[in-house]
Amino acid sequence: MKDWQRLSVAAFVCWALAFGAESLRLAHAVVSLYRTNDRLEAAARTLDGRSREIVGLAKQIRSDSEESEFLNRLPNFLPQDRSFLRTQHVIAGEVADLRRKVGQRLRGSLHIVVDAKANKLYLKKGLKLLWKADCSAGRGGTLVDPKTGRRWEFVTPRGEFKVIGKTENPEWVKPDWAYVESKEPVPPPEDPVRKVAGELGAYVFNLGDGYLIHGTKREDLLGQPASHGCVRLGAADLKKLYDSVPVNTKAIIY
Repeated sequence: MKDWQRLSVAAFVCWALAFGAESLRLAHAVVSLYRTNDRLEAAARTLDGRSREIVGLAKQIRSDSEESEFLNRLPNFLPQDRSFLRTQHVIAGEVADLRRKVGQRLRGSLHIVVDAKANKLYLKKGLKLLWKADCSAGRGGTLVDPKTGRRWEFVTPRGEFKVIGKTENPEWVKPDWAYVESKEPVPPPEDPVRKVAGELGAYVFNLGDGYLIHGTKREDLLGQPASHGCVRLGAADLKKLYDSVPVNTKAIIY
């Protein structure tokens, strides 16, 4: 076989191999394309189903909203409407009368109000709200000393109190229950080990009977019942209260 014939054969073989490889690559690409198309169609069907669910939910929400509006309008055309309005008028009158009586009793004085259930502290002048803050009132529950049988209940008392004193940088005199709670021996009453600095924050208000308004190291718990009976405030609000409230200010806790 002549040289040019051998070259022709070699060229043809190379072309055939290249053509075969390219054909194989194209076949793989076509298969991959079909698979991708199948996945896209499945995803489209899923999205379509979810879209129909969302449309259904939107219709349900709209229906519920219309029903709620209907119920809100119901008193306006029911036969009992006049009685309902009379009741509302009486309640509004009673509230206004109570506010008037409370205003007369307070006579525009500065006072602290603590909602121990909502864990909110309010500073008011008469009926006017000056500011409010999250606080932590008593968490509830009891502690019993297994040795002596003594019991402590961790609730904030309700009633009318008075700020009988206020102090900067107070030391906490650790009470017996704190040692019982931590399962430590209870030291004598005058033992200096009971004095702990920094536990009550920068300021403290004495409401009497061992109950205080003071700071806390757990400001993340403000707004929740977390204390052993005292009222806890965050550092900024405690400073504001200290600067605003003199001794003998009333404190109403409910």
